[in-house]
Amino acid sequence: MTVEFRKAVVPNDIGALCDFDRKVFGAYPEDLFSPKDWAELESYWMVANGDTIGCLALKPDVDYDEEPRAGCLYIESTGVLPKYQRQGFGARMKEWQIEYARVHGFGLIVTNARQSNTSSIGLNQKFGFRTREIVPDYYSEPDEPAVVMELEVRAVPST
Repeated sequence: MTVEFRKAVVPNDIGALCDFDRKVFGAYPEDLFSPKDWAELESYWMVANGDTIGCLALKPDVDYDEEPRAGCLYIESTGVLPKYQRQGFGARMKEWQIEYARVHGFGLIVTNARQSNTSSIGLNQKFGFRTREIVPDYYSEPDEPAVVMELEVRAVPST
């Protein structure tokens, strides 16, 4: 199976990004990004055999609390359509994120997940992410803590 990552074109893809967000995270309406949110993110589509099956959004040089932090890549969102989940696509996306950080010179990747999202937390742990902190009441509807995780990465040496 051929899997590739294509950069989303903003503003053209904002409607599609919002639709995708609803398909993956619609159970948590308060977590959905607005068109303005998508416009501020660097987003990529995950395409498998020509079908868009996943999406991820990044913020360079900020931490999960939106504070500037040079050398930190914040993974704002990672999602795979429900019918493609549990087939290894999340792992492929995580591998891509880590390689993206290395190639672009980031020394740290930070992400967070709802505490109940044990699949996402487990996947991050599989790739070496460590829990940095638990943030109470980070998410709403339902109120839930966030598990903030981080991974130190080594940048690819420049030639």
